[in-house]
Amino acid sequence: MKSGVVEFLSDSLALWRVGGSVETGNAPVVAVIRTRGQVVFIEQNTDRDAPWRWFVRWRDANAIEERSRPCAALTGMLNAVRGALGVERGNAVRIAPAG
Repeated sequence: MKSGVVEFLSDSLALWRVGGSVETGNAPVVAVIRTRGQVVFIEQNTDRDAPWRWFVRWRDANAIEERSRPCAALTGMLNAVRGALGVERGNAVRIAPAG
């Protein structure tokens, strides 16, 4: 059974049109994203006193070092994943009264 985070990330990959898979990881890793030549690990911080809730780690096939980013909220985690996968941000939607 997939966790909510795994389903959310799977839906995000589909929305971004990124080919890959998302699977449940072993604690503290809650999800592992595998794309062509890229691996992203999502960890949930269990230390309630830490200023971040999520930790995103990633590496690609050519990288020797792993990169990482702490994230305070789910939206920050999603932004870090998007950046790690090289997905463009896109245009913001603006709603304004007609006139």
